[in-house]
Amino acid sequence: MTDDVMISLENVSKTYRGQKAPAVENVSMTIHRGEIVVLVGPSGCGKTTTMKMINRLIEPSGGRILVDGEDVTALDGTQLRRRIGYVIQQGGLFPHMSVATNIGLVPKMLGWKRGRIEERVDELLHLVGLEPGQYRDRLPRQLSGGQQQRVGVARALAADPPVMLMDEPFGATDPLTRDRLQNEFLRLQEKLQKTIVFVTHDFDEAIKMGTRIAVLGERSRIRQFDTPEQLLAAPADETVGQFIGAGAALKRLNLRRIDSVECGDAELMGVEESPTAVLRRLDSCDADAVLTVDGQRRPLRWVGVRDLGPDQADLRGIGLPVTVVESRATLHDALDQMLTSNCGSVVVVDDDGRYCGVVNIECLMRAISEMREAARERDRGVIEASPGTPAQAVRGRR
Repeated sequence: MTDDVMISLENVSKTYRGQKAPAVENVSMTIHRGEIVVLVGPSGCGKTTTMKMINRLIEPSGGRILVDGEDVTALDGTQLRRRIGYVIQQGGLFPHMSVATNIGLVPKMLGWKRGRIEERVDELLHLVGLEPGQYRDRLPRQLSGGQQQRVGVARALAADPPVMLMDEPFGATDPLTRDRLQNEFLRLQEKLQKTIVFVTHDFDEAIKMGTRIAVLGERSRIRQFDTPEQLLAAPADETVGQFIGAGAALKRLNLRRIDSVECGDAELMGVEESPTAVLRRLDSCDADAVLTVDGQRRPLRWVGVRDLGPDQADLRGIGLPVTVVESRATLHDALDQMLTSNCGSVVVVDDDGRYCGVVNIECLMRAISEMREAARERDRGVIEASPGTPAQAVRGRR
């Protein structure tokens, strides 16, 4: 195993007692340090079983699994699981334990001192966007689904494991919460650089989250193990193509984040400004409306000429609501929000909710053109480097 490989599966199989056919058959793959590998496939294909064999929640029947060069079957199962973070739907929190106790459970088992555990709990709550003073003493039932999931991620990170296993971690949340949790987790991953195995049945989620994606068929047989870009550009066979589904060009919008494109700009005005000031501003520019912001530059509403009344002293409470997206959201997220907005555009905000720019359909079309040109450049490079080699034979890491 090279230094760059964190997890290696070598001809791993699982056969349950009483069943002739294996649930998982001869799966081999290597997972590099710091990448998110997503296992995706139809229900019952064995993707969760494959993942659970890595920390021996399910014991493999054959083959070898190495984590950081060590054969997991030679390690104590309990000690192994304390070294690997594990996140499931709704966090899997113990309902009778407080948030702080849930997060500090593994460090306590590892013999950490109380003060160190308390510091770690507060650090992780800050990291996942939950104020310790407000949340550490709450019980799981006092949290929303999204908050429970954040606590589940914090608990998995408590002992700072190099490897995390995530079993459909955002699947039980509503679409808006799921998008926010995905974006938050990608933000954390930029800082933490964990090695992550992520199971999902949602191919759009796989594209958004994965460094590489393993499309699995029956018995976890790997149909294609590739980058999201290559999967969309060159499915290995008809089965993979059917699983990707229609709209591959639209799915490519999940490959690029808003903070990687050039956003437009809005005319900003504080809510304390007068209607007369708005009229002067609109007369001097090409905009149809101004964007009102508070003292922290957080967007509030779009205000146009029709929203201005003769008796108004300022801009508070008037105009159309603003649709916002985080800068770490994907272009697909932006398009989805754009289609439901009141004005056909979305306002981009940073982690603190402050204004960063505006994305409209022109921005998206420009980004799509850039992605197409980049794809053509890659294809030309492949042809020049390996004449006669089909594009789907080329593999790489993002």
